[in-house]
Amino acid sequence: MGLWGHGSRSRQVRGPLAAGERGGLVTIEARRYRCRRCGTVITVVPRGVAPRRHFAATAIGLALLLVGAAGAALIEVRRRVSPWSASFDADTWVTVRRWLLAIDQGRLFPPVRASPLAFSLRQRAERAAMTLIAMALPAAEVCEAAVMAGAARAA
Repeated sequence: MGLWGHGSRSRQVRGPLAAGERGGLVTIEARRYRCRRCGTVITVVPRGVAPRRHFAATAIGLALLLVGAAGAALIEVRRRVSPWSASFDADTWVTVRRWLLAIDQGRLFPPVRASPLAFSLRQRAERAAMTLIAMALPAAEVCEAAVMAGAARAA
């Protein structure tokens, strides 16, 4: 193995840490490694932390479940998942649309297939959430804990 320890860096992770909790903000130390052969630096994060995303993979999965399967309004999902939901005046949350676009482009949750173009926002979110639930441990029922476990595995 040609990886050499290269320090660590602090990284914020947003969203609820477990099913039933409100959105929060935690800081983790991400370990960095440098390849001794080519000089590339990689960052290693715990399972459930989505690469290049501020929100945890589990929080993203929960938001998709709430929008898609539960039919919750985007502003309600924002209040539940985001740690700063009270500080914004908007009545929507465009971040969910960005996540769905990233899923369709293969940049977020690679195991989730792109949705057909004719699907609505809620249909796309439900399809992604159901795929994440299918990735959870066997015999998982459709619930917040299952989608969060599947999202952690997919990230």
